[in-house]
Amino acid sequence: SFRRSPALLCVGAMARGSMLRSLVLVAAASCAWHGVLDRLLTQDGAFVGPSRPGLQQRSSLDSVKRCRVVREAAKKKAGEAINHGDTVYIKCHTGKYIGELDGTTKIEWVKARGTKKDKLHALKLERCSGDGSLSSGDNIMIVMPNEKHIDVMGSAVRARNYNPRGEDMKLTIIKKEGGPIYSGDQIFIKGPSRDYLDGSPPELIPDGEIKARWPDQGDWQVMWIEK
Repeated sequence: SFRRSPALLCVGAMARGSMLRSLVLVAAASCAWHGVLDRLLTQDGAFVGPSRPGLQQRSSLDSVKRCRVVREAAKKKAGEAINHGDTVYIKCHTGKYIGELDGTTKIEWVKARGTKKDKLHALKLERCSGDGSLSSGDNIMIVMPNEKHIDVMGSAVRARNYNPRGEDMKLTIIKKEGGPIYSGDQIFIKGPSRDYLDGSPPELIPDGEIKARWPDQGDWQVMWIEK
């Protein structure tokens, strides 16, 4: 019969030992990798420790709760819808509310000097197409506290008459993302032509004048609408 030499037996034993050690190392690495996977969460890639019973169910519930929180935050951020006939307050990029009127010969030039939401800065919005909520792109008219419409001629922004049919009184309310207008939204107001209402920075013109000078949605044209 065939007899193996001691040297061959020794080599075979070493090979089997080496293979066994390799298998043990592979198994250990696999266990370690699955352990790491168990410890990973989908949120921000944060470690939360070893896996435990019910973790998947709790993670699903947490995801649902987070979605609810996001939806509620979005609702709060949106604020109340702005409708035809609402009393609102419009704040310029200067942080001042529109409402004052001034002038040398006639008190009719629209200004933004207010620091509070009071009756001196309460404006009424009229939707030209009738009742309903306002959306970006709607034509509107703004009634000042003196019960006269804002009108725009050239760059001049004044409040001289109440005229629901006046072409110079027709303005357009716009927000960049479109959609319904809510209290707290950042808006732009375009005059009857292509130019937007803007507020002069106080360091340049301290009396808070409102003009319509450029067809831009720039920093000077930014306004906020609030209830």
